[in-house]
Amino acid sequence: YTCDSIRERHQAAGRRRDAKEEEEAMSDDARAYTTFDINTCKRLEIEDRDALQFWSKNFEEATTISTTDFADRMLKKFSDDHKKVVSVLCKHVICCSGDANKKEVSAEEFDKFIRRFGPFNDCIRNAKQVFFHEKKSKNGEVEYELVKWYHGFLEDSKSKILGNPGKFLVREPKEKRKWHLLTVEYSKTFEKDGKKLLARNKKHLIINRKKNLFVWTKKDGKKTGHPSIEVALNEMASGREPINSDMWTAVENQSLYQAASYDYD
Repeated sequence: YTCDSIRERHQAAGRRRDAKEEEEAMSDDARAYTTFDINTCKRLEIEDRDALQFWSKNFEEATTISTTDFADRMLKKFSDDHKKVVSVLCKHVICCSGDANKKEVSAEEFDKFIRRFGPFNDCIRNAKQVFFHEKKSKNGEVEYELVKWYHGFLEDSKSKILGNPGKFLVREPKEKRKWHLLTVEYSKTFEKDGKKLLARNKKHLIINRKKNLFVWTKKDGKKTGHPSIEVALNEMASGREPINSDMWTAVENQSLYQAASYDYD
């Protein structure tokens, strides 16, 4: 070989080595920074981009996961928020069930929750203002109590209403994809032909996220809104007391805490 050919062979070998090292480095970068598969994301109908990334990164293309796995990931994501609040929201409110024994959360239910209380990074704080009452304990620490009126998705709300005359409840609408609505139901007594009868009344509460208002229709047919859901419910249900939900009872009796995998203290 001539000196020139030997030099060219060394240069070619060097270029191949540099190309290989660059390819390996790019591969390492891809593994380090890729958090979700865009094709997977297209299959999941989650509108909020941050929420979509969260679901795809943690659960990939699964459309339904256990409430335990879901709560574990949410507790890590929202580690600065109150642990009990995050856990109860994950195990009951987000799955829209109202059943303390519900074991699964779907991507559709997660999307519905974020549409109501998003953006994703603010969803726990926003939902906490709706579903929890804040109070101070004897030692001055802030505690959170789940509202009594939220019953989640009820298959048979009629029996609950008629079995609790003069009281109200809030449930998910039968049309599950209507994220902007909550249904308010209550019973009222009236007389007909000398007999006292019990009637069931139903109204829709609209969640206007852009204006941060809860909107309802007044008796005169005009719509009105208020930033506090408690004010809205008091007006809609004419000051009636709530029917205690099964999930509230579970929390109060500590059975929820025992069934969950978390220590709320």
